[in-house]
Amino acid sequence: MKTYITRINGWSLRDKSHYMQHMVAEAAHQLGCREMGIFRYYAEDEGGESLGSRLDGIIAGINRGDLVICQFPTGNGMRFEHELVYRLKAYGARIAVLIHELEALADEGKKSLLGSIVELYNQAEVLIVPTYAMRQWLLDNGIHKGMKFVVQEMWDYTVREPLFNTPTFRKEIYFTDSEGFEGMADWNDSVPLNLYNASAGQGNVRNLGEREPYQLLSELNRGGGFGLVWYRDTYSRQYMEKSNSFSLARYLAAGMPVIVPAGGAHQTLVEMNHLGLAVNTLEEATALIERMTEGEYREYIKAVEQFAPAVQNGYFTKKCLCEAMQAFYRKDAGRLPLPERVYETGECVFRSSVLRESYGGNVAFSWDFQGEAEGFLIYDTKGALLGNTRDLHQHYLLLKKLKSENGVIIKAYLETLKGKLVLAESEPAYLQEGSCDSPKVSLIMPAFNAQDYIVRSIDTALAQTLPDLELIIVDDGSTDRTSEIIDWYAGHYRNIAVIHQKNRGVAAARNTGIVHAKGNYIGFLDSDDMMRPDMTAKLYETIRKNHCDIAVTSVYRMTDYGYDKFIQYPMKEDTAVTIDEFFLEYYIRECGYGAVIWNKLYRASLVKSHFFPEILSEDEGWTPCVLSYADRVCYLDACGYEYDRISLEGSLADKVRNRSKEERFEIYKKVVMFYLKNGNQDRLDLLKALAKKRLLENARVYVCDEYEKLWQEIA
Repeated sequence: MKTYITRINGWSLRDKSHYMQHMVAEAAHQLGCREMGIFRYYAEDEGGESLGSRLDGIIAGINRGDLVICQFPTGNGMRFEHELVYRLKAYGARIAVLIHELEALADEGKKSLLGSIVELYNQAEVLIVPTYAMRQWLLDNGIHKGMKFVVQEMWDYTVREPLFNTPTFRKEIYFTDSEGFEGMADWNDSVPLNLYNASAGQGNVRNLGEREPYQLLSELNRGGGFGLVWYRDTYSRQYMEKSNSFSLARYLAAGMPVIVPAGGAHQTLVEMNHLGLAVNTLEEATALIERMTEGEYREYIKAVEQFAPAVQNGYFTKKCLCEAMQAFYRKDAGRLPLPERVYETGECVFRSSVLRESYGGNVAFSWDFQGEAEGFLIYDTKGALLGNTRDLHQHYLLLKKLKSENGVIIKAYLETLKGKLVLAESEPAYLQEGSCDSPKVSLIMPAFNAQDYIVRSIDTALAQTLPDLELIIVDDGSTDRTSEIIDWYAGHYRNIAVIHQKNRGVAAARNTGIVHAKGNYIGFLDSDDMMRPDMTAKLYETIRKNHCDIAVTSVYRMTDYGYDKFIQYPMKEDTAVTIDEFFLEYYIRECGYGAVIWNKLYRASLVKSHFFPEILSEDEGWTPCVLSYADRVCYLDACGYEYDRISLEGSLADKVRNRSKEERFEIYKKVVMFYLKNGNQDRLDLLKALAKKRLLENARVYVCDEYEKLWQEIA
């Protein structure tokens, strides 16, 4: 009994399909398989007698019980493949099919082939499929339930000769597929695009021409940047969720990190092994590359170097071939190695979804989801997939090229063996305009040279579910495009007011906003942070329900490592407490984390009576002062505010920390003296207790006696 592997001959190795078949056959040879050579030609017009003679010659060495692994499609057409399998079975051979490409799924124009393909595959005992998703799709479309499956997981790209180079840090993208993607030819992004195909390019595109496979591998190995795996259109993107990319293996074999679509078959493999970026859009990819440091790129290179030998040595191919050969003899072969899952989903619902026009010709989509899921799919109302994210903290997505008449729908999903299980779907969201004749809440945003991130902050403010909310943006003498951006918003939204003033600092900007605020309540938003869509509505509801002066929410901090809870109080939610209890039990005990101003909603009359001091660390002086005049406070552990420690480098807080011990002390002295002098003198004992806690703590942290001396003077 022998094992055979088919291989197509008569193609140039430049052809991807021929190269893949050649590579698989070479791996099979190393496992002791014999080759069944097939010459590629167009067989559809060949007469029956001629085709029969040709096939008899191909399978002349086959004996009953031999194993034959057929690499399909052959390129010779469905008639040829059906006749090949028919004659192999007539000779008593046992058949496995290694699926290189499922034409009926990959090409929208070949859907009519599905029935014939399923009929062909059902003649085999074993199917080697690229992914579990493809396995389930085939079962759902007519493959018989007793079929044994082997999952390939990914392609290899075997290397004949050692590669000695390491890709260097370059902010560039390489694309090697013969079929392009939308916008490829006139790519104008700041990150250069390098093509290895016959396409013509303009803009920031360099076409390097076609190469022989090993020459291409060698050039990628000597280059740098990222290899791109991308889709032509929505249909091909859906196919990528079920199939493997040969280009991915090529990049990894060359030692190059990759860019893959979020939601594709390779997202988990790439993310878990730190092999590159999984993104929703190419704009997202180029933005990440532009911000990337050489140290971050080196970490990707190290991870790829660790992974690449498995691809270069054909281990994925050898593994699936060995499993296929075992499957002929084992009754338990082909069963899923994963335990069945029990899904505990609970209540899943989208409480809101908002679509707003955003700066730069884009559209901002925001949503508020309650429940447990594994990811979100975003579609337009015509059914085109716009984005896919597995970041469950995400609630905002900037969309490009959306037709104005189309709405947007978002779906929450779980990953299952049958694909994505949709748990909840939003109502369609259509473009809305903002209006606010009589604001309930005024949000105040100071802005200075914030062009790189202020759009996101404004968009999340516009997405607030509380009606009658005004946003006041105070431009504190910006010298970049901040003024242009915020003026655009003021011209498009009636509930946005913009004030330009000479540069005087963030405290003066906030004070200007306070003077112009019309709402009964006031909140603050920094130009690099975000708000969850329901934050203002929830705080407004609880502050009014509990007759409080201030409502507080917990805070997420956004870092390079993800989200963590930055501010959280062990308080009973949605319940009023006296300001004395809040000071003693929560504010002082939290060592001043509550000094931040932007996780709170304040009664406007309270704020308008107490302006910010124009000093550094003004929030640490202003917050205790204002709190001391309040009577009741309530709290929601909703993490409504998102404090960004990624986008903005060199913040005021960082600049204060980087000062000398003496300078830091003088700054903090002004903070303490402000709230002791200007705070409610009826609660001076509480303010002094806070001052003692912070001053003695700073004395230990900064190893500076001046803090303790100041406390002795105050006491």
